[in-house]
Amino acid sequence: MSTQPGPTEILIVRHGEKAGDPKKEDDAGRHLSIQGSARAAGLPSLFVAAMPQLTCALRLHAPDFDGSYRELPVKGKAARFPTPNFIFATARSKNSKRPIETITPLATALNLPIMDRFADNDPDIQQMVKLILSDCEFMGKIVLICWHHGKIPAIAQALGIAKPPKWDGKVFDRVWQITFRKGKRRWWIRRRCFCMAIRQSSDR
Repeated sequence: MSTQPGPTEILIVRHGEKAGDPKKEDDAGRHLSIQGSARAAGLPSLFVAAMPQLTCALRLHAPDFDGSYRELPVKGKAARFPTPNFIFATARSKNSKRPIETITPLATALNLPIMDRFADNDPDIQQMVKLILSDCEFMGKIVLICWHHGKIPAIAQALGIAKPPKWDGKVFDRVWQITFRKGKRRWWIRRRCFCMAIRQSSDR
């Protein structure tokens, strides 16, 4: 067992695309747009191990449809990021349940519960970070957080990053990685990382 207190790595993503103004969280309804739903469905390709490869079966139940992941004994592409052991998402509100919707496919693929009791405000963010960093359940593990873009810098700062940049309101395809090694925090941003622009990536 790791002797490092807290997780070894924390990954932070924004929810998928929304209808209306991407910089506003309170217009055009609570749900993901079609593009955001497609991004959510593709999210497991970033975090799920290459073997077995997952396929996505879609079924029509007029006027609706649903889908499920199935394991195929064929090796796929290696995951770009470590596979999370725990998943957090912003609690649903009257304005949005997009973080939960975004992370649901990945949670389904990994058979993990979504920890969604913390709201999008500073006191709840502080409580969430305190839990992640201090509870022995998360020691040595990989934690993924899906949140609203406006508060992602506050999460990073609470995790010990001195001057995190703002998250551009028009951007949905970033993964922030924070690693904890021997008491030191290292972090970087992976750009153009998932679904709609999965063909290329760069680090900053």
